[in-house]
Amino acid sequence: MSDKSQFNELQPKKKKKKSVIGYVIAIVFLSLITLASLGVAYQSVKLYKDEVKKNEETVVEVTYTQEEVDEMVKLAREDAAEQATAGFYAELKDTAENSNGIVSMLRKMYPEYFVYYNNNHYEFVEIDHTIPQANFENENIIASEGFLEYKVDGETQSVKGIDVSKFQGDIDWEKVAASGVKYAMIRLGLRGYETGKLVTDENFKANVEGATAAGIDVGVYFFTQAINPAEAREEAEYVLNEIDGYNITYPIAIDVEDLYNDKARSYNQSKESRTECAIAFMDAVKAAGYNPAIYGNLNTFTKLVEVNKLGEYDKWFALYDTQIYFPYEITVWQYSDKGRIDGIEGDVDLNITFPKK
Repeated sequence: MSDKSQFNELQPKKKKKKSVIGYVIAIVFLSLITLASLGVAYQSVKLYKDEVKKNEETVVEVTYTQEEVDEMVKLAREDAAEQATAGFYAELKDTAENSNGIVSMLRKMYPEYFVYYNNNHYEFVEIDHTIPQANFENENIIASEGFLEYKVDGETQSVKGIDVSKFQGDIDWEKVAASGVKYAMIRLGLRGYETGKLVTDENFKANVEGATAAGIDVGVYFFTQAINPAEAREEAEYVLNEIDGYNITYPIAIDVEDLYNDKARSYNQSKESRTECAIAFMDAVKAAGYNPAIYGNLNTFTKLVEVNKLGEYDKWFALYDTQIYFPYEITVWQYSDKGRIDGIEGDVDLNITFPKK
């Protein structure tokens, strides 16, 4: 915006023998202060007016040189910058005082982005509003005796669940059922990240049979290292063969994670390829009459797959917190990896489901 001064000549009414000329000088400055490193802009506008001294006999003209106008512009800009900086730091202080850590603060400052810490740096990924939006409100998440529930108008609408693998060891499923757990997502197996070999979890059979016998609903998941759709369909077929004869009522999920290991088969696999593999797996599961899902965390759904192509599939989302930072619809939320459940020694992952819209 260029800086200009305007001078408007005023003619007096019916004054004899006197040339009455008055100038009203208005200078409007619009200063846009861009704080690029912090992503905040402020505007400050100041209006300066000349004082015109009048009496019955004379009129005093007040004018400015170009140098004086330039100085006024400079002062206005400096004043605007000081106000903008003060305003920004006040907002930053308020955000910092009401946030838990840098990531939380950045999320409040950039609500249109996914913000998370990944592989030693902060990620900013723009949120896609064309994807089916969240089916939950954080204010409805209630902590109760070490667990989380989703309540609407005082009524619990979530279901309490866990997920387990061989790392939980031998499980007393009767005690697990008595603790209020209604479902378990059980690891069925994995593809070796170097060899590509398909392997069944050592405790899968004991877990699926024990949970089912205790009246707990069962779903399963498979850790993928498929690098093309054919391999993903092979993984799905492997899972379907392993669950033959079992009553699987919860989702069959493909577990998509980044190993950060240059020896992994999926190292540097593109988002497009991972997405194609996930869809191939889930479509094969769906064709067999089961409910498919994809498991992942913020990194999965922002960096590893094209989430805009997964709108029709259930999402099992991992984020260890008491509030959900995710704008899209999810079916299951894994909210802790430090849960304690009677019948299981050591830590176990805790989950709740959400009602669909």
